[in-house]
Amino acid sequence: MILTRHNPAICIFRSYSSIQNSLSISKHKPLPFLTPALYTYSTGSKAVFPHEYKHPSTVSPRQVSVPSAQSSSTLNPPTSTLPPPLGLPTSEPNLSGTQKLKFYYKTGRAYLTFYKSGVKAVWQNYKLLRQLRPRIPKGQSAEQALRDGLLSRAEYHLIRRTRSDISRIPLFAIVLAICGEFTPLVVVFLGLTSAVPRTCHIPKQINGAREKLEARRRESFRKGTITAARMEKAEDMRNLPRPIMLHIGRSLGLYSSLWDKIGVAPTVLLPKRIQKAVERIDVDDLAIEKGGGVKYLSEEELKLAAEERGLDVIGRSRAEVGSVLGRWMDARKRASITDLLCRRPSAWLQV
Repeated sequence: MILTRHNPAICIFRSYSSIQNSLSISKHKPLPFLTPALYTYSTGSKAVFPHEYKHPSTVSPRQVSVPSAQSSSTLNPPTSTLPPPLGLPTSEPNLSGTQKLKFYYKTGRAYLTFYKSGVKAVWQNYKLLRQLRPRIPKGQSAEQALRDGLLSRAEYHLIRRTRSDISRIPLFAIVLAICGEFTPLVVVFLGLTSAVPRTCHIPKQINGAREKLEARRRESFRKGTITAARMEKAEDMRNLPRPIMLHIGRSLGLYSSLWDKIGVAPTVLLPKRIQKAVERIDVDDLAIEKGGGVKYLSEEELKLAAEERGLDVIGRSRAEVGSVLGRWMDARKRASITDLLCRRPSAWLQV
């Protein structure tokens, strides 16, 4: 594949270099800041809220501004932290050889456009992240800043997702440079989801990952009823019974299924990962409650929040996912996170 200045992979490398250079700057002048803990977007003179927000591929960076005061905007991060729409050409029956070649060419170009938009979104999110950095005391984690009220849930998840996406750009750029239009096939069939920024996840990739995780979770529950002890403190995670530790790890996807296939359990790695997952869920629960509750979450944010808590979302409507997540929030008032992670929603009334 020929690398030209218009190649998406080149754009990725340039964006990553810009990010790395700006990271090396210890002092920078803060931009006129957003209203604390609130996100809204505007295009021209009309205010646009998160659920109406257009992806950076269709909105100029100068058009993106922040401020407003709705509960939903404090809970839902910008949609630029999610994949942009993927517009694939429709296939028609009985195509000639030439027409098939044109169809495949258009499909490949659609994927390249999608990936380019996803990378632009990472850069746009990074610029927003830089505005938030002065709000977090040096040496403090984003979770603690959220707990202390220095960040809203929307801002917290913007930071989490953007940091994760930036770390994935170098490897993804290499894959895209080598595979070009065949990148989606390589990513899906080789299971390279962890190497792809969230903003570049295609629908098939997202659904496939969810199906595998939910199947693994069902299998873990099928092996037997698990009763969890009330252990949430950092030091307690190392004392979790081995079956509970492995179940939580499988349910939340904290370790690869390859470990199970070779018959070796990563019990050395899991305590710290479970500790971090529990901390993230705990502060997220508090933020959702503070922001007005589950009803203000968008449909995709509902699914992501449910997944992070080990809840199934495939085949469920927005109302169904919202209902289960609402029950989780109620159950949290009387049970620990480890208790709930080790039980199906139907058993939460017993805790």
